[in-house]
Amino acid sequence: MTGTIQNRSKFLETLFEKRGGVELPFEPYVPISDLPETHLAHLTTEELLDIAKEQASRVSANLIETSSFEMNEVIRQLIEKSGGGQVMIPSTDEFEKLGVNVISDQLVKWKIGKENRDENINAAQNSNVVVAVPKFFLAESATIVVESEAGQGRSLHFLPTHYISVIPLSRMVPRSTQAAAWFDEHKKPGSTLHFISGPSNSGDIEMQLVVGLHGPLEINYVIVKDL
Repeated sequence: MTGTIQNRSKFLETLFEKRGGVELPFEPYVPISDLPETHLAHLTTEELLDIAKEQASRVSANLIETSSFEMNEVIRQLIEKSGGGQVMIPSTDEFEKLGVNVISDQLVKWKIGKENRDENINAAQNSNVVVAVPKFFLAESATIVVESEAGQGRSLHFLPTHYISVIPLSRMVPRSTQAAAWFDEHKKPGSTLHFISGPSNSGDIEMQLVVGLHGPLEINYVIVKDL
């Protein structure tokens, strides 16, 4: 995408005058340490999972461990526990790759194409449950990293009442640094990333915690240990 810069010279001249006409030398950014990359990186998968479990309880998320053999039954039970109703799933190839099979008599699928925007938003808003697969799971903060793309828009992740995140254990990384590095290497035009740590809440407003205030009331992390 090519654009134009308006009034660039005038803007730079103003900055130059404001600092007394002194040209500042270029100083490249030099990290003061490698802590962002190395913090928690030495831990084993089981040790990271223990951290994720503890953090999940702090962010009011439910974490369930299972196997690929029992995964679909766990999903079915969670849907039932959530009250059933309309269930929404994305239109990506993740379910087929991982063997995820969501069974519901009120199953709706995200429709690809900008002409389906309003229909998708309404479907998400009317869904009691959504089942989706994240790109990464951050152990440090019990955060799922999801991507808005053609097969799953933002409303799929934020409008349904109950959220079931099916997480292959192989997608768990220590912290955001590792996820950011992967996305930096695999850039996709028009893609939006969302970092979701448990259900929505008002913990930063007047120090009064209200869970599920402006998004899903409940989030379930289904960790599939052999995927």
